[in-house]
Amino acid sequence: MVTSRTGTASHKRFRIAVLKAGQNNGVTHCPIPGCGIWLDYDRGLRPNSAEPDHIVRVADGGTNSPTNGRVICRRCNQSLGSRKAATAAPASSARPLIDW
Repeated sequence: MVTSRTGTASHKRFRIAVLKAGQNNGVTHCPIPGCGIWLDYDRGLRPNSAEPDHIVRVADGGTNSPTNGRVICRRCNQSLGSRKAATAAPASSARPLIDW
């Protein structure tokens, strides 16, 4: 029987560490540009459920180190799939767009 990568002990530790760090650091909304939905850390399998995401995909040489993780919503995590991850804009550069 073959175990999926997400079923490994290494990935489970990654998941727990990333979600805990997200909560401890006050990550309350999805950082993916254009999303920003409130993250639910208590309930899974919902579009706004908090999920860990690899910043550098494992397929591209990324690791299950918590420093290679971030918290995003389930909807964005599933829409990214195995594609390259979108990067969140730094909070300091977030400016409203004004179209005069």
